[in-house]
Amino acid sequence: MIIEKYKVERPALAIHGGAGRWERAKAEEEKYLDVLEKSLLKGYEHLRSRNNRIESVIEAIKVLEDSMIYNAGSGSSLNIAGEREMDAGLMDGESLKAGAVTLVKNTKNPIELAYLIYRYTDHMIIGCHGAEKIAEYYRLEKPPAIPKHVFDRYKETLKNIDKVEYIRRNKDLIDIYKEEIYGTVGAVAIDIDGKLAAATSTGGIMLKLPGRIGDTPIPGSGFYSDSYVACSATGIGESILSISLCRSIALHYRYTKDLEKSVIEAFRELERIWGKNTAGIIAISNNNTLIFAYNTTAMARGYKDPNNIYYRIF
Repeated sequence: MIIEKYKVERPALAIHGGAGRWERAKAEEEKYLDVLEKSLLKGYEHLRSRNNRIESVIEAIKVLEDSMIYNAGSGSSLNIAGEREMDAGLMDGESLKAGAVTLVKNTKNPIELAYLIYRYTDHMIIGCHGAEKIAEYYRLEKPPAIPKHVFDRYKETLKNIDKVEYIRRNKDLIDIYKEEIYGTVGAVAIDIDGKLAAATSTGGIMLKLPGRIGDTPIPGSGFYSDSYVACSATGIGESILSISLCRSIALHYRYTKDLEKSVIEAFRELERIWGKNTAGIIAISNNNTLIFAYNTTAMARGYKDPNNIYYRIF
């Protein structure tokens, strides 16, 4: 498990672009890093000029969703039927109010749709056609066509599906979907007053079954924020869901008052059940401690505060 710990100054924004092997980034690392930098700068500008933590995480994630190279928005991985099914969620630490969407196909920026749920409805999670109706009502932009590199990766993965470790029982069902015929992004922010927010967006695991819902749209699992900690997770959604990873970190922090120890304890439980190569997180506390942690080969990550900007993958 890799842990990086920083003491940041307010306001501060941190992002991730997914945990995993990141083999595809080795040849084009600068391209991925460039998007991380643009995401940090765009999100931080809203934080600096408006002290708006919610806008900050939304704007940072929109850059990643629009990049077509991260697993969210336009660059989302495809399910076994070759379709996008996208999830996103956000949460405000002061009010504990959240908004999330799941299984959306026709929205360019699912994180914007999650914000509409947060802002204009009495619900926390809306999925499928119900979410799409809200997107239509507010005239959210539709996504572009699936990028060629995403579809090529989908076909290559499908052809070598016996080598895909995270799919076991699903292999027996693949023929149902064949005829209908690849990392999560997130952000956390602390404003000048010490108030927190978190958000996450994803296309999900490549070759998931249609209708599968992972951790990303579930408050406490893929994202969480309260008055003490804001967290965004990435990895194999089923493992993150099983222990409500972000909420687990936040609960440990209530007692330990040590964010690094809290992350270590939560990952100890995660790895006891699911093993390594399962997850990564970014978390920031109300005492300005920032943690990047992952038990995979690498994780795209970065942060910006008044004095520093940092971003890397390996």
